[in-house]
Amino acid sequence: MDNSPAIISYKAQLGKIKAQIKQMTTYPTQHLIELAYAAYRINKGYIKQTRRYSEGQPTTFSNKEMITFTAHSDWKPEDFVPLKVTDADRAAKVAGDKHMRRYTMLAMGNLPDFEADLFAAYSSSEMPIGRVGLVAYLPAFIERQVAEKVYKQRIKTEFAESKHLVGDRIEPSEVEILKVIPLNNDFYGEPAYLHFGAIGKDLVCFTVKQMYAVGDTYDIVARIKGEDLERDSKTPMTRLNYVKLRKQEI
Repeated sequence: MDNSPAIISYKAQLGKIKAQIKQMTTYPTQHLIELAYAAYRINKGYIKQTRRYSEGQPTTFSNKEMITFTAHSDWKPEDFVPLKVTDADRAAKVAGDKHMRRYTMLAMGNLPDFEADLFAAYSSSEMPIGRVGLVAYLPAFIERQVAEKVYKQRIKTEFAESKHLVGDRIEPSEVEILKVIPLNNDFYGEPAYLHFGAIGKDLVCFTVKQMYAVGDTYDIVARIKGEDLERDSKTPMTRLNYVKLRKQEI
């Protein structure tokens, strides 16, 4: 392979030209959003980075690359299967559009930078393929906002009378998972998840390595670590550790 300075310079210039063409090539934003919902369905959520394996397991493409490779077929890897938008994807997009309409007024105020960029991308008629990452995240963003709205409403109504638990331990009880937040892996050294739940009408929180499903109930045993307050409502909440959960049998 010729790696002379002239060839290296040529390749660098060619790369810049390709990047410029990529930015100049635009696609209808509404179509890209439909593809975003198709990718979200196939990946069962939002995957930020493509995962390639040495053998025996197919590539797991990120949501962004699934949209990119489908919209611009010239860049399709051999093992990639283009997205096909279904009626369910279109219905999910319609529901997402209803949620985003409330941003019409919010966008006139001071949105956080990321949300402002996301709203601008969503509102555009055409989008360069190089910026498709914003709409790739849109379904996850809307789902999380809707879930957060439901969570806050339940805290306000169902758990307004929450009290701190007393004693040293939680004997076998039933806990409902209300919300889950992934924690920074760099800090913990491995995946960990902060769970917010309710034992009866009393709020609890705990961190475990496994992510449990929001809305499900589990049998729980734990130790009481200390008293806390729910961040937004300031409702009493108890911190737990040494938590063990078991899925309830139907």
